[in-house]
Amino acid sequence: MRLRPLFVAAITACAATLFPLPPVRANHGPGASGGGSATISGEVLKPGHFEIELREDYSQFQHFDRNAAIARAMQGGDFDALDHGFFTTLSGAYGITEDLQVGAGIGYFIGNDFQSVSDDNGAIAFGKANPTGFTDLVVTGKYRVLSGQPGNLSLIAGVVFPTGRNDFRLDNSEPLSPTDQPGTGRWGVPFGLGYSRFLTPQLTVDASVLYTYRFESDGFKVGDRFDAGVALAYRLTPSIKTFPQYAVFAELNNVYLSQDQNHGQRDPNSGSDTLYVTPGVRVRFSPAVALTVAPSIPIFENLNGDQGRVDFKVAVALSLSF
Repeated sequence: MRLRPLFVAAITACAATLFPLPPVRANHGPGASGGGSATISGEVLKPGHFEIELREDYSQFQHFDRNAAIARAMQGGDFDALDHGFFTTLSGAYGITEDLQVGAGIGYFIGNDFQSVSDDNGAIAFGKANPTGFTDLVVTGKYRVLSGQPGNLSLIAGVVFPTGRNDFRLDNSEPLSPTDQPGTGRWGVPFGLGYSRFLTPQLTVDASVLYTYRFESDGFKVGDRFDAGVALAYRLTPSIKTFPQYAVFAELNNVYLSQDQNHGQRDPNSGSDTLYVTPGVRVRFSPAVALTVAPSIPIFENLNGDQGRVDFKVAVALSLSF
């Protein structure tokens, strides 16, 4: 089994944070969409404007002690589990024209209590690790093709550079799978659409779809990923010029992960389809500073084969615009 929840947590944060939104999810500024936590906005930054965001994601996974992990391995041949992880991302975006912005982002992953067990005809091999390191660099572009009364619709495309750490080993010297590493060691190409619109002066909607294709390397292909999300945000502060400014939002995000492939053979214990619900609150202290807090709960999880589930996630993001 490959630790799909580890990859889900890291890439979910990347998809939300490294595809920079205007301003990256935290608040889209006066006169712009409210946004959610992981749904990509259809808006772009104004020419010459910057947006920087520092985001922390905490993920709690299904807990397995040593005996439980060994028991699962004896049933399926091998088993991996991570107890919890922290994912810190720094991203930025810059407006080039009225309809075009570019952005980049990178993260640092800290995993705690990762354990890997294999059962080879009754011979149990057990290893532990706390995988840490930089994640892959993501560079993106967003081009707006529709604006005004119908809303803002943008095309999104980018490149995932294999810059992250991908050589982490267990305490028994066995290497982690590319899926379980902080960096995959594989190039990727994300592309999709983002849409945003005001429904009322204080209520906004954002929706997005994003597909990330992963290239094969050394005979191993990390499963492709498809994200779809919709978010409704309501500004509690009546005037958009009043600070501090408070807003709440509710969001649904579906994350579909294809199975990994090793030399053409699909890993039966990889791949998943998960639906998250995320209530959140956002405070904009000034036109340049905003803070977002958003817990996410999986309300549907379809995991292929033998995998541990995600219990919950919490994201805290601080954005600065200038």
